[in-house]
Amino acid sequence: MNVLDTIGNTPLIDALVGRRLIAVRRRGKALVVDLDRGLHLLLHLKMTGQLVVVRRGVTVLAGGHPSPSLLGPMPNRTTRAVFGLSGGRALFFNDQRKFGWIRVLDTAGLETDPFLTRLGPEPLGDQFSLATLRGRLAAHPREVIKAALLDQSTVAGLGNIYTDEALHRARIHPERRCGVLTEDETRRLYAAIRMTLRHAVRHGGTSFAGYVNDFRGRSSYLARCGRVFDRAGQPCRVCGTAIERIRVGGRGTNICPQCQPAAQ
Repeated sequence: MNVLDTIGNTPLIDALVGRRLIAVRRRGKALVVDLDRGLHLLLHLKMTGQLVVVRRGVTVLAGGHPSPSLLGPMPNRTTRAVFGLSGGRALFFNDQRKFGWIRVLDTAGLETDPFLTRLGPEPLGDQFSLATLRGRLAAHPREVIKAALLDQSTVAGLGNIYTDEALHRARIHPERRCGVLTEDETRRLYAAIRMTLRHAVRHGGTSFAGYVNDFRGRSSYLARCGRVFDRAGQPCRVCGTAIERIRVGGRGTNICPQCQPAAQ
């Protein structure tokens, strides 16, 4: 079996003991932890998940949803799994709402996992071109552009924050339908997606409620230069118009009504 309960005749937990961690990589919003001898952990934090590395009781690395438990003592009431590591370290998987998941797969299972196989191209990867975006949007002519971008089969990894930011940078209203976007709008959107993500990576991603992206106290992308997300009522950084918060497809959405004229 590919989603493993046992490895051979060995119970799964016992089979993980002694495995060497080879690499950690990302695909869309999921993390892949490669272990030796052809085993992999596939993790998704969903809305409230956290990964915390503790060494002899001291947190040395923490990432994920920034609730107060992120930098608190481990384990806590949100802890769902603990992986003991060498050198007195442990990896804690926390998830308050229990939407996150961990799968243990062999290499064949990883290559055919249904979550991974339905993902679209990586927006900063070589496979994501203007022609690719144009073709993906053409498959959803009646869908509004924000919903299409949030669909992970269109582009992998875009979430609510960076979709709002990219649409503002591209000067496109989130309720415009994919089938009516002009060639110039599609070109602007392609450039905006890549520029927004590169900018966010350069500034350490996103954090909320006073959290910082590392232990040196640096603030994140939104705190430094976010354009519209979580800025309702504040002036647009481009034109000065007050940012508005609306709902598109059931998701809270932030726009500048001047820079992003209403869908026709």
